[in-house]
Amino acid sequence: MRFSRINMTILFLFVLGGSSAQAELVSSEGHSYTSSCNANGYALSSEYPTSRFVEAGAMSQVIKGTEVLYLGASCDVSNAHFGSGTWCWANGGFVVEFDKGARIGFARQELYCPMDDNLGLDCRCQ
Repeated sequence: MRFSRINMTILFLFVLGGSSAQAELVSSEGHSYTSSCNANGYALSSEYPTSRFVEAGAMSQVIKGTEVLYLGASCDVSNAHFGSGTWCWANGGFVVEFDKGARIGFARQELYCPMDDNLGLDCRCQ
């Protein structure tokens, strides 16, 4: 069976498109993120503005805007509003927990870095 030029072009575009796609993730709160990675870990950037209630007693406030979650290779996490914390993965997905009490889950999803297959594998939930 011979492939026509059109079939080969469609196959090429499909393979090319699949290899360059960025991972899309959706949090337990329904926020969409795109992920990128480097040797230091992952950066999850919200696709759309989020609204977060930051608890601080009488100084509590709602913060709106796009956000970035930095998930380090050493299982640490940081965010401009929630500060620092930790992240871990299990068979059911991964979770980000901040020292101030905020928690963001990503059920049934996994992080993968094409540059380093082992990035974050030591961050298993206990």
